[in-house]
Amino acid sequence: MYSIEVNGTSGEEVNEFTPIEKFKIFNKNNLWVNLKAIKRLVEADALKMEIILNPKDVDGVEFLQLETAAGAAVRFIDHAIGINVP
Repeated sequence: MYSIEVNGTSGEEVNEFTPIEKFKIFNKNNLWVNLKAIKRLVEADALKMEIILNPKDVDGVEFLQLETAAGAAVRFIDHAIGINVP
C-alpha cells in the first residue's frame, strides 16, 4: 500500500516525504468524532475554522479552492485525544 498527502508541505520538503522506502503511508486523514459533540459545537457557532486558500490550475484555468482542515477542529473539542496507530 502506498498513500501520500503532501498538501501543506512546502515545495522544498516534498521530496523528503515522497520516497516510499522511507514512508509507506503518510497521512491517511482519518478522524473519528462524536457527531453529537460536533452538532453542539456547530449549533453554538463555536467552530471558528480558518479558510485555507489552495491555488489550483486545471486546464490552464487558475482559481482558488477554499477549504478548511477538519483536523484543525480538534482544538475546539474538550478532552480530544490523538492516537498514532502503527
